[in-house]
Amino acid sequence: MTVKEVLYDWGGLNVSWFQAINHASGEFLRPLAYVGNIAGDYWGMPLVFCALLLLAQRADFLSAARLLLQAQRLLVGFLFAWLSAGLLKIWLGFPRPLTVLGADVQMIGVPHDLYSLPSGHAVYAALAVVVFWRLVTPVFRPLLMAYMVWVGWARIAGGAHFPADVVAGGLIGILSGMLANRVVLPSPGNGNSTSIRRAFNRILRQTKDVFAAGELARASTLLQDAHVLGQYMFWPHFLSHLWMLRIAYARRDWREMRGQLLRLAVVPIGNIMGRLPLGNTGDANVSAFKPMPVPIRLKKILEKKYDQ
Repeated sequence: MTVKEVLYDWGGLNVSWFQAINHASGEFLRPLAYVGNIAGDYWGMPLVFCALLLLAQRADFLSAARLLLQAQRLLVGFLFAWLSAGLLKIWLGFPRPLTVLGADVQMIGVPHDLYSLPSGHAVYAALAVVVFWRLVTPVFRPLLMAYMVWVGWARIAGGAHFPADVVAGGLIGILSGMLANRVVLPSPGNGNSTSIRRAFNRILRQTKDVFAAGELARASTLLQDAHVLGQYMFWPHFLSHLWMLRIAYARRDWREMRGQLLRLAVVPIGNIMGRLPLGNTGDANVSAFKPMPVPIRLKKILEKKYDQ
């Protein structure tokens, strides 16, 4: 027996189970399969991502922090899943059921002939379950599992994939979500963003005033504090490096300018991943990955609890 026969063909069960599910999906179940195919379409990921961001805008601070964190994990997990599933599809190039079984397949939607393993819909559905698992209470988690099963069934009922494709897609989605949970970490001050943002804005106003007065050294010191506070939020983080670049240009400090341009380029990656070194001042003469002691005056702001 070959590896493919054991892991994919399942001794003939992969095809026989496909036929049993596909043929049992008569006219009564066709609408359910059709909607399941739409519900698991990975092109819906941007809509889900934007929905999480919009919900975060309306939620209380702690709920907003959880929503934003899971939105980041959805994005990173999707990139992992998309790359791994895409490469696996191209590498294996397994045929779809329509190519193998011909007219014996009951199709719903657009027919495909190649790239059967893994099912992209199953990948996305499983990833979504992992992301939303931490956002819902235990009473709703069976609904998430039902959603994942529904999408997998719909891909078989619609004639697009064999059961092995769905199982492989589900595993890739789950592993991608778990990896995103490990890679994208909560940031300090996640539940206290308003207080931190106010402190950041106050320091930035002071920076602009002393910069206008020509006190460049004092402006640089203030921006270090601004960076420590603002690096966990994308726009304040970006803005602090932008002002550091402006001051470096005013000083004609070309080394600092190069360092700040590099940091501006990687700010989005750092904020998406949540891998930001606590206390880092953001200067080019300091490693961008080096944690540093947080001054007491800033530590109190970062650790302050929001008084509801």
